[in-house]
Amino acid sequence: MSSSSPVILRLKQAVAPVIAFTVMAYFIFHSVEGERGLLNYWSMQDRVSQITQVLEETTERRKLLEQHVLSLRSSHLDPDLLDERARAMLNAAHPDDVIIFHHDGYSDVITAAAATDAN
Repeated sequence: MSSSSPVILRLKQAVAPVIAFTVMAYFIFHSVEGERGLLNYWSMQDRVSQITQVLEETTERRKLLEQHVLSLRSSHLDPDLLDERARAMLNAAHPDDVIIFHHDGYSDVITAAAATDAN
C-alpha cells in the first residue's frame, strides 16, 4: 500500500474535523454541565431569589422589632404595651380579664365529658 491510497487520504482529511468536533463537544458540554455552566447558573438564580425573599422577610421583621423597641423607650412609652409586657413577665392578670387557655388538644375535656356521659 502506498501512502497515497484513497483510504489514508480520507483518514487524513477526516482528522481535522474530528478534532474540531471533539473540541466543540467538550466546550458545549462544559458550558451546560460545568461548574459555571447554564444549569449551575439557573440553580444560582433560584437560590438568589430565595435569599432575596428571606432578606425581605428579615428586613420586615427587623422593622417591626425596631418599632416595638421604640415604643418601649421611656420617651415614647406606650401604656398598653407596658401593661402587656408587665403582665406577661409577672404571669399576672387583672380580675376583669378574660383568659382563654389554648393547648394542643382538648383530649382531657373530651375524656371528662365521655366519663360523665357514661355514668
